Amino acid sequence: MSAARTAAHTLPGLGLIALAALLVGGCPKQPAQETVTPPAQPGAGKQKEAATMEPGVTIRYFGHACFLVTDDAAHSVALDPFDAKVGYKVPELAATVCLVSHGHFDHSNVAAVSGDPQVVKTAGTTEAEGLTFVGVAAPHHEPGKNAERGDVVMFRWTRAGIKLAHLGDLGDSLSPDQISALGPVDVLMVPVGGFFTIDANKAVQAAQDLKAKFVIPMHYKTAATKPDLPIAPVEDLLKVIPGDWVLTKSDVNSVTITKAEVDKPDAPTRLIVLNYE
Repeated sequence: MSAARTAAHTLPGLGLIALAALLVGGCPKQPAQETVTPPAQPGAGKQKEAATMEPGVTIRYFGHACFLVTDDAAHSVALDPFDAKVGYKVPELAATVCLVSHGHFDHSNVAAVSGDPQVVKTAGTTEAEGLTFVGVAAPHHEPGKNAERGDVVMFRWTRAGIKLAHLGDLGDSLSPDQISALGPVDVLMVPVGGFFTIDANKAVQAAQDLKAKFVIPMHYKTAATKPDLPIAPVEDLLKVIPGDWVLTKSDVNSVTITKAEVDKPDAPTRLIVLNYE
């Protein structure tokens, strides 16, 4: 039974006039709903997969400042792997390249990365496994404090037409030179926990400075971190994000971002808080 027929049947008092109004005006509008793509079904043909595949990157979060970025060209980039002292489960990951922002135990556990990756940990331009990485030097964790911790290197690179940046343990607002060297970017992985790094307010400013379209926070306190680790939880960031940002709190530890998404004109900045498990 059609919508118009159903309406006429259930509301007989409307008569032909009401029925005509329904046919002209259409059915009542339903609230907009987010479209969720179902997981691929077993046995789906390769031809169908190829037809629907879009260029993009998948970003998996392991906690703290550690990520694995992969694409459909079999490139895999590990970032800042940590050891057990942080509190998280030591990640088990394989990569062709491993980026290390600085040499501390919570960012430089290269031994955890299998696949014999090429390790990149210096400022400047480095070619690795067919990718070009630009390392930009940053101040040590907090100006005037913790000088013994040393400087860090922020990295940017482009994959599948998407510009990515990881700011390591950035300890102060970005300088004009750093903004020019890094941005603009499509996807930004940025510390937000404060104390050793920039805090929530400066993280928002960094995202705005770099005109980031997707922002993924890192280096904040969770249930897995050591209780005495003096950094703030991600909730502090959620209190200060601009009202025109779109927030996604994910139950999973990865997200796929396509070239089509970053190319949408006038799209709002999206903040994606990933799970680490």
